[in-house]
Amino acid sequence: MNPPGEDFATRRLRLTSQIARQRTEFSEAYTQLEKPIRYTEYGLRGFGFIRSNPWIIAAVPATVGIIKTLWGSAPKKKKSPSESQATAPEPTGLKKTVVTWAGHGWRLFQLYRRIRSYFP
Repeated sequence: MNPPGEDFATRRLRLTSQIARQRTEFSEAYTQLEKPIRYTEYGLRGFGFIRSNPWIIAAVPATVGIIKTLWGSAPKKKKSPSESQATAPEPTGLKKTVVTWAGHGWRLFQLYRRIRSYFP
């Protein structure tokens, strides 16, 4: 029961400190238990907001597209001569057209591969 040489007062102090530590651990565990419930409530609130305001589904992608367009039309910095020599030259003429349309074709093929399972 008691370790040898431990009197009643020492045992009482040890048990008191052990109980205090366990109470602290229990209160921390309780606050950690609440977190998943809180995050689920936030998610449901967000889903309810989107459900009551379906125009957001159309407005957000349009806004992002407009911002990307404006960001892309900003004046670009000129490269230093050492940076411009490091990049490969841009294809021109027929080669540029072929590369562009090949890229469009590849993206269209990837889209087809993703959605073909939905059509029998």
